[in-house]
Amino acid sequence: MKKYVYAIVALALTLTLAACGGGGKGASNTASAKGSSKSYPELRWGFTIFPGALDITRNVFNQIASIEGLVVTNLMEFGPGGKVQPGLASSAEQPTPTTYVYHLRQMKFSDGKPVTAADVVFSLERNITAKEAWTKSYWEDASSISAPNSSTVVVKLKHPDAVFQDVVAFTSQVIEKASAEEIGEKELGTPGHMVIGAGPWKFTGYQPEAGVELARNPYWTGTRQPAEKITISLFKTEASEALALRSGAIEGVFDYLSPKIFADIPGVSLVKAPGTTINYISANTEAAPLNNVHVRRALAYATDAKGMINALYPGGLATTDPTIMPVNLLEAIGAKSEVDSLVGSLPKYEFDIEKAKQELALSPYPHGFSTSIGVEDTASNLVSAAQIFSSDLAKIGVTANVDEVTPAQDAELLHGKTQLLVNEVYSVYPDPEGIMSSIIAPGQIYPGSGLNSANFRNAEVDKLLPESVETLNTTKRLQLIGKILKTTNEEVPYWPIGTHATFAALSGKYVLSASTFNGWTLLWGPWALGVKLAS
Repeated sequence: MKKYVYAIVALALTLTLAACGGGGKGASNTASAKGSSKSYPELRWGFTIFPGALDITRNVFNQIASIEGLVVTNLMEFGPGGKVQPGLASSAEQPTPTTYVYHLRQMKFSDGKPVTAADVVFSLERNITAKEAWTKSYWEDASSISAPNSSTVVVKLKHPDAVFQDVVAFTSQVIEKASAEEIGEKELGTPGHMVIGAGPWKFTGYQPEAGVELARNPYWTGTRQPAEKITISLFKTEASEALALRSGAIEGVFDYLSPKIFADIPGVSLVKAPGTTINYISANTEAAPLNNVHVRRALAYATDAKGMINALYPGGLATTDPTIMPVNLLEAIGAKSEVDSLVGSLPKYEFDIEKAKQELALSPYPHGFSTSIGVEDTASNLVSAAQIFSSDLAKIGVTANVDEVTPAQDAELLHGKTQLLVNEVYSVYPDPEGIMSSIIAPGQIYPGSGLNSANFRNAEVDKLLPESVETLNTTKRLQLIGKILKTTNEEVPYWPIGTHATFAALSGKYVLSASTFNGWTLLWGPWALGVKLAS
């Protein structure tokens, strides 16, 4: 059974895109526009900084996934609406419930060497063998990965897995074996020791916390790369990203949390796709006073989620959710009527100060207590949400100081060193398991990956999690997931602020192709293929 070690980010379920405001002349730009087929010399993009090596197998930051996705090709990949389709594989077969056969395309790495089945096997096995691989839990049920010939790879599992092809789509970044072995795992992804892939671009430079440079892969045979080179600048905060976009130092950003600071930049268009990114609050269930369920319920009732969304997001960019699971993920495996019935049966905690006080009165802390709220300093929206939360808690006698940390200090937030945490989580694929395996599974508790920041343990949930993955019948799966959500809503280790859209901001000289601007491809695919000249 899976131990559910780590999962991260992913965003949208559909390709329906629209302009979402913006005050400049380029505000009419939409992601549905086709754009020009002309190439251009350089695309300048921005991301916030991340610590460590630029190697997504070992270093789980969504910025790394999006950057490396320009250079590598996945065996399988996410297409429109999150549907899994062949990538480096030309086709895939499933002759038995536990056997997957992948037939490979003829492709070359950016140094001209052919991609072989041995490269693919090596890359897939890194999910298991790499010392720091966050993907180990996803591959724990793999009994073998083999290459019967130079153009075929076979993966056999110990148990059926309802989401295995989704797992392959985000954990099958194929890199050149010989180069990676020569560099060694410790240095791979560091300056001068970058991975070699078969994607549209190749790495030409990397300066940690400063920037990344890429150039066209001359051996790429897919859709022509519109940009000859890509220059990515790294910023300490989203506010500094917005200033760079305003000045023209960069020409686009996505994967940001604070749309308001990008909303009124002249000549910049804002575009969006429906999202499955959930902003949430977690409580350390192993430490007093948050180990008391009445305290947690009191804090959930004292959270003005609607007020936070209205204050922090322009109209329509975020909605409240009744549980830590975005509803549109549930709709991926069940009819709307079934999902509505499930969601309607769950315990809920709408903002109500009186109910919060009543719950607190049932705890050992009826007159309140002091605590802290951890939040990453690069995300101004999350910082603002933490400040609003702190203000609301004061109304029930709880003093909560907001502690801001840098991305390099994220581990302190996730390893039980904070009491309350304001954060967000993305589903790495369009299935509820993507979030459940991230934040409520026991294997996520530090010294695992640490993403289970609530340190939540529940014997029934621990039993249901693997069962919900190994069950292939969607009706039964939805029932199992409903039981998990009912328990977590009752125990409230986490409670939602809301689900926000996937957004991008880019210069009016460009448009975004609808085939590339969706959460799955932004995270795991060559998204820059869709950044085209407006005319």
